[in-house]
Amino acid sequence: MVKQYDPKLMKLLVDIIKSEVDSIVDKLMERFEKEIIPYEDEDDPAKPSLCKEEFRQFLKEDIENNIKIKGFGIEIGVGNEEKLGFSDDLDEETTDCVKIIGTIIQGISGEYVLVTSSMTGEPEGRFGRAFIMPAEQYRFEAISKGWDPEKPIWKFSNFAGVPDFFSGLNLEDLASNIAKKFGEALKNV
Repeated sequence: MVKQYDPKLMKLLVDIIKSEVDSIVDKLMERFEKEIIPYEDEDDPAKPSLCKEEFRQFLKEDIENNIKIKGFGIEIGVGNEEKLGFSDDLDEETTDCVKIIGTIIQGISGEYVLVTSSMTGEPEGRFGRAFIMPAEQYRFEAISKGWDPEKPIWKFSNFAGVPDFFSGLNLEDLASNIAKKFGEALKNV
């Protein structure tokens, strides 16, 4: 009979889970493609699609660092609140791309207009190419600055967010793959 907390077996199980992390990341990236990308503005230099690979890497590392074995149960964490900017404290190493995606996942209240550096003639915002301005302020300033007063509202304005982004994934295939690999590995122990 296998001991419940045999460290070698627990390490083996964690290694097997880590070999399957990409399938979790793929499911989250599908959600990203369906629930976030369609709302981006084409001329936004900080649009989420430009951050896709960086977000994928964040997810992969976050999952790999948050695998816990509890008896024979598995807990896989994802969505580090500090790195995504959900908590009061923001991880200092968080990149702009991950912060932007975290903000979008949380939701954005208010209406904004994207002001680009081509409109102002100067570098603007985090990436030097644009920033968002409250729509009311934009409409007030537009004519005096020579901007289009009818410029459309930034598409992420009043975005409800995706509060269940990290939950409710169907991981039956993942659990099955892990169980199969672990069963095969146990035969060799």
